[in-house]
Amino acid sequence: MEQAYAEYSVKQKTTGKDIALKVMMIIGVILLFIIGFRFRVSPCFFFLLDVLAVFAMVWFWPRFHVTWEYVYCDGQIDFDMIQGEDKRKTVLRIDLDNADVIAPMDSERMAGYRHLQTKKFYSLQPDAKTYGVVIRSEGKEEKLVLEFEPNEKMMDLILNKYPKKAEK
Repeated sequence: MEQAYAEYSVKQKTTGKDIALKVMMIIGVILLFIIGFRFRVSPCFFFLLDVLAVFAMVWFWPRFHVTWEYVYCDGQIDFDMIQGEDKRKTVLRIDLDNADVIAPMDSERMAGYRHLQTKKFYSLQPDAKTYGVVIRSEGKEEKLVLEFEPNEKMMDLILNKYPKKAEK
């Protein structure tokens, strides 16, 4: 029997919080350089501090570029986060057998779940067609909504396997 497999990725929009953190990092590095040159109290200490600040900025900068990748395979979805286009981390793996509802976030079926905690795994674009998956939190009895942005092929595969739970 053939496996149902689909994968899709979306690039996350840069938020105001990301821009503010980048600006704060740049200002911090510049201030350290100014303090190091202005007050020659301990030049070696400030030089070392400047080098560490630049290293930290170079190390953290790619983490602001996030891409979400969804991999659907026979009833399981992996939510992977790719930072800086090279560092991949599987954030969550869910089994859709345990899901209550899989539907667009603006649908009537999701109306009863809007009060639940929502984890966002999508591009954050205002015009994005997002879907919600209602599942139970691991080790807890409370439910959770996972919001993601699948493509047509992935939703067709989910609809074929879970016609009563899923809605397009």
